[in-house]
Amino acid sequence: MFFLAVAGTAVANAQAAKACCAGKDKTACTKEGADKAACCAKADKEGCAKMGAASSDTGKATAVAGISTETFKVYGNCGMCKRKIEGALSDVKGVEYAAWDMESKAMTVKYEAGAISLDDIKAKIAAVGYDSDTHRAPDEVYNNLHGCCQYERPKG
Repeated sequence: MFFLAVAGTAVANAQAAKACCAGKDKTACTKEGADKAACCAKADKEGCAKMGAASSDTGKATAVAGISTETFKVYGNCGMCKRKIEGALSDVKGVEYAAWDMESKAMTVKYEAGAISLDDIKAKIAAVGYDSDTHRAPDEVYNNLHGCCQYERPKG
């Protein structure tokens, strides 16, 4: 009996997640960031209780249309660098997605251009010790990075 109850709950949750994208039950939306905003903007914006900032700030489908995607170089070495670089943007209003690729040093961000600028995003990354193609981290912050995180800094 217990197994049947758990299985029934799992099926109900899966149906609820599908319903969100079908425009029916926005409270069950399990998507994140821009995907969640796009899903919940389709029908009743007020009903998407889990959508977070996108619905409470604007409540408009135009917020999704204002998302910009940029890729630029950020210097770093390891998994700890990745956590710090991406973490520098984790709670920044307007940043929907941030991912740094350790091999290529490519940082990809999706953000609301009206809420934050690319220059501000690069400044936030530099503030935690990582140089980008246009912003240099303060020497004091860079020097305090863990030894394995101290990458070869570009000239300039």
